[in-house]
Amino acid sequence: MNKLAFFSQIINKQLSGQSRYCPHCESERTILIQRKKILLELRQCQECFLMYRYPKDGIADNIDFYQSEYQEGMTTDMPDRVELKKLLELGFRGSQIDLSNNIQIVKQYINHGSLLDYGCSWGYGVNQFNQAGYDAVGFEISKSRSEYGRKHLSVKILDELLDLEEFKPNSFDIIHTSHVLEHLPELTQAFSVFQKLIKPTGYLIIFVPNAGGQSARNLGVGWGPMIGEKHTLALDARFFANNLPKYGFIPVFNSPPYDNTPVAYESEEQASMAFPGDELLVIARPVNS
Repeated sequence: MNKLAFFSQIINKQLSGQSRYCPHCESERTILIQRKKILLELRQCQECFLMYRYPKDGIADNIDFYQSEYQEGMTTDMPDRVELKKLLELGFRGSQIDLSNNIQIVKQYINHGSLLDYGCSWGYGVNQFNQAGYDAVGFEISKSRSEYGRKHLSVKILDELLDLEEFKPNSFDIIHTSHVLEHLPELTQAFSVFQKLIKPTGYLIIFVPNAGGQSARNLGVGWGPMIGEKHTLALDARFFANNLPKYGFIPVFNSPPYDNTPVAYESEEQASMAFPGDELLVIARPVNS
């Protein structure tokens, strides 16, 4: 979506009197943290501690945007036949969509088994997880990208939420989602899916821009990944620590360069020291594991 269309949509939502309640827990107890480009607000819920963009996107807005408007370099650009051949010959190594670091982290916890790549774009990650020994399935709401992955990578990608609901409970050893959750209008639906589909012995592994990291603290909304047209949520360890247990998960956290052992969230001060990087890694296990 071009900037004029985006800000026109934002103004219309403001004029319509869109509520400022939290898109996750629906609390009315939210506060303004900072403004961006006058029209956008970074708000924080005082109940669940989610930071989010106001005006907000609805689920329909989100689905429409990711069908045709969303562009993010190689993660969304579907390569032609020659480019894809080169990527496959290299196993995606050295490219912007090389997930070898993610796979290395996942293998520290479970080195094989069933895996759901939630928000998989055109399936490059599903392919890499399969090559690494996992039985991987992708989920992607963009019809064009999911179709491309099924056709050109021969990977299994689902593109309807109803498809996920057809899985039996406890279907996956690993649920992996990388730089996806910050794009969603709300997280209740995703967290509920994760709770249902993870095995009691499984792991939920999340990568997001770290809204509690040093860059975010220093620059606020001036830090590119914080909030904008693409990023509707700003996620930090405090939010996950307070909300994942409600869905049956116990999380620990880390940030680059990932050379420390992941640890639990204790306080904002502790998190600012323990997880200062621009990316936040969340490792969550079911409570009864």
